[in-house]
This record gives sequence, C-alpha cells and structure tokens, in this order.
Amino acid sequence: MDLRKRIVKEVRDFFQYRKSGDDEILEEALSNLEYEKGKVRIRDQVIKVERKRDALDVFLANVPYAVLGEGELHWDLPEKVVKVQSYALKLLEIGGLNEVATLEAYLVMEMSLRSLYSEWLGDVVVIKYKGKAVKVKDIDYRRLKLYILRKGWSKYKVKVNNETFPYSQGSLLAWAERFMDRRTSLAFRLSINVRNLLAHGEVEWRLFPTLETVKSASHASWLLFQRLREG
Repeated sequence: MDLRKRIVKEVRDFFQYRKSGDDEILEEALSNLEYEKGKVRIRDQVIKVERKRDALDVFLANVPYAVLGEGELHWDLPEKVVKVQSYALKLLEIGGLNEVATLEAYLVMEMSLRSLYSEWLGDVVVIKYKGKAVKVKDIDYRRLKLYILRKGWSKYKVKVNNETFPYSQGSLLAWAERFMDRRTSLAFRLSINVRNLLAHGEVEWRLFPTLETVKSASHASWLLFQRLREG
C-alpha cells in the first residue's frame, strides 16, 4: 500500500474526533512527507529512522507542523500555556524522551483551548440552570467545571453566558472551532487525540518530535487568542 494511503488508514483507525473532509486535508499534509533510504522528510525537516513504517511515527509526532506548516514560538500566551511550552522545549533539549516530549507539545494546544475559553468567559460569568441565574466573578474553565460538579447540576443543561457549557474535551474542541479554519481544526483535533492516547499509556509508535512542531503548536494557539480578541 502507498505510504500516504497507509498513514491515512491508520489515522482513521484511532481518530476519535474525525470529521467529514478531514481526509482531504490530511492527504494534502502528507504530500509534504517522504521516505527514502532511512530518512523521512517532513516539509523542511529530515529525520533519520530505521524503517519505512517510522514515517507514520514522524507524522504523528509533528501533526501541527505537517498540517499547518512553519510557526514560531510565542511567549505572550497565557501563563499556563507558556509553562507547558517551556516544558516541551526542555524535553526536546534533553532528548530521548520522545513520547513525553510529544505529549507535552500537544498539551500546549489543549491548554490553549482551556485558556481560550477562560478568557472568553470574561470577568463576570452568568450561569443558568433550570430557570435560575447565578453570577460568578473571576472564574476559569477548570474552576467553572468544578463549580458545576459540586452543585450537582446536569452538565448537559447548564448554560454559561447563554451558551451550552463545553464540559467534555470534544465539546470544548467544537466550541473553539469558531476561531479556526478547517486545517487548524484538524491539527488541533488530531494532535489532542494523539496526546490522549499517550497520556493513557497507549504508546503504539516510535515518535520523533521536532522543535518545529512546538513552534507550529505555539503559533496556531496564539492565532486563536488573536481571533478572540479581535471579536
């Protein structure tokens, strides 16, 4: 089977957040990936590998870079995002911890979504449940989730600032798509899916993360905040 077709097939097998139209973008991204004589080229990066099947592992560790292209590190992101980004860079610098470094690089993107929602909330949040409205000040995504849990409210019936609260990771991804184009959406959904598998010990790949993917993750995250702030 053709290398690119095999990668698309393997991604389909585990992609929890897959949407219609993803295959087209995925195949376009994979046009930037080639294998030849023990080396995988992904855009401008060349990575030494032991076998052709490692091309999948290179791709899965560099989804933002493969899908979105070159980015840059941003340090004017929310504090929690910057902290995770620093860890990802340190892990890459140390070397030899590829699975953890990939997990941390993709955590930059997941933490960006949580921080994006927290910024969207504003200083005063109006929470509605069963006809009652409560105003809460200075609350972020994590604490709001805990607040709803402690109240014993149904997460499906709570409205926050007149919108359904994105309680799950999937619903948070769906909420954030208002700030994304299709390519960015795929990059976030697939990266976070890979991160989930790694976080639960489902390490099926020999990953090869690069600095470029942290840069792309950082830039893609930064753009979300720019779009939010621009209204």
